[in-house]
Amino acid sequence: NPNLAEAHCVKAHLFEEQGKKVEATSEMETAVRLDPELWEVNREAARLLFRQGRIRDSIPYFEKAASLSETDWHNAGMLISCYRETGDRDQMRRAAQRTVERTEKAIAADPSNSTVLAAGVTALAAIGEEERAKDWIDRALLLDPDNNIMRYNLACALTTDLNDRDRAIEVLEP
Repeated sequence: NPNLAEAHCVKAHLFEEQGKKVEATSEMETAVRLDPELWEVNREAARLLFRQGRIRDSIPYFEKAASLSETDWHNAGMLISCYRETGDRDQMRRAAQRTVERTEKAIAADPSNSTVLAAGVTALAAIGEEERAKDWIDRALLLDPDNNIMRYNLACALTTDLNDRDRAIEVLEP
């Protein structure tokens, strides 16, 4: 359906995976034009722009997606990286606090979700809750030791905010 924004999001995602940046961007622009209030549109636009290295351009879409769903911890968490990159420490702390609140709720609902734990670690580390972040790291590694994407995200938090490069190497070693 050419008038369905979600369909254009799917096409944008597929084009991007195929390395067709121009086509992906065109499909995403169509999706945004069709339904700029849709969570999926904002999430996909933010993801695409972020992956293109257009961090500043991705921020309004991550913000919109996070505002459209009170349970959306992922887009709230992506804002931590975006604001870190742009040097906006106040907005980074705000995004981190929102991410902590949302990951806490998600973990309460599913205590074994290591992906949510890793997002929470990033947020906790960004707001200076070092011990709690380290506890969540241990828990995530215990729950899902073979999850390499999670390990990468934990190592990023260990390097950027927890200043523990030795532990980051240890987390990445497997």
